[in-house]
Amino acid sequence: MLEITNLHAAYGDAQVLRGVSMRVDKGRIVALLGRNGMGKTTLIRSVMGMTPPHVRQGSVTFQGQELRGLRPHEIAQRHIGLVPQGRRLFASLTVTEHLTMLGRAARHRSQWSVARLFELFPRLGERRQHRGHQLSGGERQMLAVARALTQNPELLLMDEPSEGLAPVMVQHLERTVLELRQLGYAILLVEQNLYSALAVADEAYILETGSIVHHAPVDALRHDRPTMHRFLGV
Repeated sequence: MLEITNLHAAYGDAQVLRGVSMRVDKGRIVALLGRNGMGKTTLIRSVMGMTPPHVRQGSVTFQGQELRGLRPHEIAQRHIGLVPQGRRLFASLTVTEHLTMLGRAARHRSQWSVARLFELFPRLGERRQHRGHQLSGGERQMLAVARALTQNPELLLMDEPSEGLAPVMVQHLERTVLELRQLGYAILLVEQNLYSALAVADEAYILETGSIVHHAPVDALRHDRPTMHRFLGV
């Protein structure tokens, strides 16, 4: 589905991504791992057409169609959903307003009605009239995922979804991610929480100073202590 080939991206004169190549197939969870500052969020922004960074070279294709040169909303319209780092909710909007903000036509095309989203996230149903600033960290993350699903995506990009969450909420998030995989979604998971990523992903890429330095099935990575110590510090 998603294929990234020889991607180079920079912030001004600072080169961040250096020839990144990777792929995410339908029904697979692919974890992108690495220490802070290695370029993980830059990769997500590059896929979504956000600037900065500036993509200088390479290709990003989804279902065989090139995404480079498209604007972020045009990429989203190709059934790619983003769960951004930090949630990026609107403090003044209610839960229901977040889930209906795309408009009636977009909701009609989506398989995810508000009622179905509340079935997936019952806590959001209980808090449907609460505003963004009134939600807990876990509830905000649920809402960020639910909002992405309203776009009827086939691919989800999730940037640090477990950041700042209590362990019980991390476990709830993991169950949700696994359920989405069972529904056939492809997921690119950028995650600082190594053990959470290993609990759900099928395969993992490790990013080091802007380059992919390791790619393996998660089962193999779990038992590769030298690689995890060298590149992830564990």
